[in-house]
Amino acid sequence: MITYVVCDIEADGPIPGPHSMMSLGAVAVNKVGNIFGEFEINLLPLKKAKPHSKTMEWFNKNAPKALMYCKINQVEPKEGMNQFGNWLLTLPKPRVMAAHPAPLDFMWINWYMQTFLKDELEEPPFTKPFFDNKGQGAFDIKSYAAAVLKKDFTDIHRDTYPKDLHDNTKHTHKAIDDAREYAQLLIKLLDKK
Repeated sequence: MITYVVCDIEADGPIPGPHSMMSLGAVAVNKVGNIFGEFEINLLPLKKAKPHSKTMEWFNKNAPKALMYCKINQVEPKEGMNQFGNWLLTLPKPRVMAAHPAPLDFMWINWYMQTFLKDELEEPPFTKPFFDNKGQGAFDIKSYAAAVLKKDFTDIHRDTYPKDLHDNTKHTHKAIDDAREYAQLLIKLLDKK
């Protein structure tokens, strides 16, 4: 049975490299609702990166508590990604990354893995041994929800779900909270299949 590692990141800009991942949260689940563990870490900024002014303006206006939370117990990116990699290896196989939306979170996590865990990757530029999918990619909860709910992709957003599937009022923009939220959504969607 697949272990879905539902990830959420918070970043200080739109793309990795010029900007930094501030926080990473992950919850490992399977389709029957077993939870295998959680991971949370806050990262120090990349050495040559600078926060994106519009992103930081948005955080200060819309999620100031989450922004402050990202600054607690920060670690160097290499140390943080090593901790994340070590945690992933404790989870049952096969492991597949999942996110809502996956393209955004995967871009960040993959960039950080390729940068800070490159010596441990078995088949660069792939993601083994940490994730077991062939090639690079992640399970997109948003796309899956569109298929299950028989809606257009553009009609799916975290605040348009039926309340029995997802309650957007609990979305905090703290990576671990949002990973927990999307893990529960994924379990409910997989149960509808």
